[in-house]
Amino acid sequence: MTPSDRDRSPAMGDAGLARAPRPTGVTVVGVLVWVNAALDLVAGGFLLIGATIGGDDDATRTTWAIMGSVSLLVGALAAVIAFGLMNGNPIARIAITAIEVVSVIASVSAAIVDPSTAVNEIVSALVAVAIVVLLWSGEATRYFRGLPADQPG
Repeated sequence: MTPSDRDRSPAMGDAGLARAPRPTGVTVVGVLVWVNAALDLVAGGFLLIGATIGGDDDATRTTWAIMGSVSLLVGALAAVIAFGLMNGNPIARIAITAIEVVSVIASVSAAIVDPSTAVNEIVSALVAVAIVVLLWSGEATRYFRGLPADQPG
């Protein structure tokens, strides 16, 4: 490590210029993803416990075990993605964007299939769109590209 490397802060880019600070919108999205990850992990744990001690029949216990395992896997993946978002990883931004696009499609489809859920599905779709907008704003783009705050994205 050279003396100039030691003098650079972790927030500096390759050119030694200060990286754009993490935008509030990215922080909000990251926190929401972490909360969702925690909920998935807790739900997965409860489902696995339920699979071992409860259920009326083998099919129910198997279903709970599968659902619990999937929930744990999704929760762990979401936690990794949230960590990436908070650290400016562009792959994490693309992953969350893809997830939210699927969420919008699922919400619209659910609202069409069951119009009684339309209000909930519209809210869900709007939240997904808001997340995508926050992740692809000019500030967020600078952050994920590692550009200085005063440099256009």
